[in-house]
Amino acid sequence: GAMPFEIEAVERSRLVRSGKLRVRLPTVEDLIILKAIAHRPKDLVDIQSLIDANPKLDRARIENWVKQYAELLEMPELWDDVAKLLER
Repeated sequence: GAMPFEIEAVERSRLVRSGKLRVRLPTVEDLIILKAIAHRPKDLVDIQSLIDANPKLDRARIENWVKQYAELLEMPELWDDVAKLLER
């Protein structure tokens, strides 16, 4: 079964066409959440780039879901690290 976030992310995704190829892409916020969960060094660099390039992010959505995953996974650093990046 999919987690509620995963269901929402798919529903919020947008269909992008490139030639004959059609692909669903997540919103920037959902991509940040996914990268926060993966939490690799490269993901944190990517998150900062996404934040810098998208000043009108839904920060409440990011905070809500990253905090939920941080609690579920017992990894408070998931939110702590993202919060620092959002403050820059």
